[in-house]
Amino acid sequence: MLASREKISIRQALILFIMFVYSPSMRLYPAIAAKFGRQAGWLTPIFIAPIFLCLIYIMQSLFKNNREANLSDIIFKVFGRILGSVLIFLYLLWALINLGIYVRYFAERFLAALLPDTPMIFFIITILAATFYVLQKGIVYISRTAEFLFTIFTVIFVVLFLFIVKDIKVINLFPITYHDFLPLLKSTYSNLGLWGSFTPIFFLGDKINDKEHIRRFGLQSAIYLVITTIMISLQTIGVYGYSVIERVSTPYVFVIKSISILQTIERIESVAVISWIIVDFIAISFILYIIACIMKSFFSLSDEKPLLSPIVIFGYTFAQYIASDRFELVKFSETFSAPMSIFFGFVSPLIILIVGKIRKKV
Repeated sequence: MLASREKISIRQALILFIMFVYSPSMRLYPAIAAKFGRQAGWLTPIFIAPIFLCLIYIMQSLFKNNREANLSDIIFKVFGRILGSVLIFLYLLWALINLGIYVRYFAERFLAALLPDTPMIFFIITILAATFYVLQKGIVYISRTAEFLFTIFTVIFVVLFLFIVKDIKVINLFPITYHDFLPLLKSTYSNLGLWGSFTPIFFLGDKINDKEHIRRFGLQSAIYLVITTIMISLQTIGVYGYSVIERVSTPYVFVIKSISILQTIERIESVAVISWIIVDFIAISFILYIIACIMKSFFSLSDEKPLLSPIVIFGYTFAQYIASDRFELVKFSETFSAPMSIFFGFVSPLIILIVGKIRKKV
């Protein structure tokens, strides 16, 4: 039993993280892996995994002697109030940008795949209203909901994979030679930022119990992500080849639409739509709550819930103007969002740990 009803377990926190990563993994990862890694793109998760494992050990070290703290507390402790405020403010900007990106991608995906004649603003309002309502109940409620929906999503994901596996062509995945090493490194760089979302979890650190088990559950998360991301690659690159997948705006949706069961059941993508909604709902709720917690620490407030309304209004406005169309949104993600995510997800925690060790603060 948790020590407090207002806290969640590290396992629940990492389920939130996994579902947060799933959303961009389904919409962006296959095309990027195909573009840079070509037929070897399905190996990208194996290259990302060692770097992610280093991040797990970094976070374990940061919270080894600070189990009741959150990441903001540790940043203030390591850098002091002034420099710490600067770094936390940069994290806040990064999180706000990610909120706009996730909300806009949610709307764009439905416009492209299902309801092209519906005003985009309808999808933006719908998802933000739903997340705002749920988050009023607190992080414990959303974590338990995510824990339940995670099981449903996993089942749907595996079932869809089993329907597609017969169409996977080995010729689309091989040969793999030493010439593929550099392309795979480029693919790793472009996708690495997705897994950097592990770091923002710990802005909720004071609401997370069992942080002594970060390494244990982090390793389990790494294994799960490697397996499922490879499965996404096999379903896309393995079925149509990298030359097709790198040109498709929504590769995973494109593949799901091709499923036909016994020549009788078609348009099974309606099942996939359920999984999109589940994943995007949890992802947007997750980032929205993290922003509220960062702002709470930055402004030294006692409660984060009053901050949800202005954050939702910002997300509603920014999501509409972040890009003029989907192509511009993808370009923004690749050229700006990805490098930011790598820095704040991987580089910044390493700097915090090094400085903290030098100053004997962690």
